Amino acid sequence: MKVITVLNEKGGVGKTTMTMTVSAGLAIMGYRVLVIDADPQAHLTISFGVDKQYSLYDLLVRDAEFSDKNIVHAIPPEVYAMPSSEMKTDKGRLFLIPGNKETRLISQALENNLFAIRNRLAELERADLVDAVIFDTSPTPSNFHALIYLATHHILYPTEVTYLSFDGLVASIQSTTGYSEQKKKSGLEGIKLTGIIPTKFRHNLLEHQEKFASLKKGFGDLVWQPMPMSVVWEEALARRRSIFSYAYDHPAASNAWKIVRKAKEKIFDE
Repeated sequence: MKVITVLNEKGGVGKTTMTMTVSAGLAIMGYRVLVIDADPQAHLTISFGVDKQYSLYDLLVRDAEFSDKNIVHAIPPEVYAMPSSEMKTDKGRLFLIPGNKETRLISQALENNLFAIRNRLAELERADLVDAVIFDTSPTPSNFHALIYLATHHILYPTEVTYLSFDGLVASIQSTTGYSEQKKKSGLEGIKLTGIIPTKFRHNLLEHQEKFASLKKGFGDLVWQPMPMSVVWEEALARRRSIFSYAYDHPAASNAWKIVRKAKEKIFDE
């Protein structure tokens, strides 16, 4: 079981959209995917058409079971997948653990149990219930991030190609590097910086071209293909659908598939 965290210590860079896209794409490919909304704003929760609720708090603080009816929500295929006639497999599944404002209280409740998230996810791995767990995170650094890092195998960093987003990217990488070393000292697998994904990219803007070149120079092959800006992303979110469900034949969906295939290659095939 792979644990992936989508992270950037700056808001508005497309973390929720990236989490939704990668999780939906992997589920369409046939993987069993659990997404966890670890942002108190719970935008991922409502983007999947689920009401904000205290599921994540119950799981981690009140020791609820994964089998409790209010903890894990199955996402209907019509929310995340293309029409059935276009599907290559029906083996995949997508599940969500919702969050709400109570999520911000988790770190305080678990301050003496840094491996709380890792230990709960180990239950899923032992039972072979899911292939991947993907966290959507808050842009605000907190001790809760530490709990997530210590359970994480792979980090995906969405970033706009702007100076302030790069600053958030650097801060995020510095944070995870320290926790990766802490994991290794505990005899655990470190955290792998798997991909940096430029978002809201505009090919006709010189600034975006220059910033993308700068990103490639600094991080090389860790930088993936940019996701071009398109209004269709906002339209899909407004309708509580993934890009594959809302506009599977749109060029934005084709670009999204490239990101998903890259994620599969780096996370499952290497």
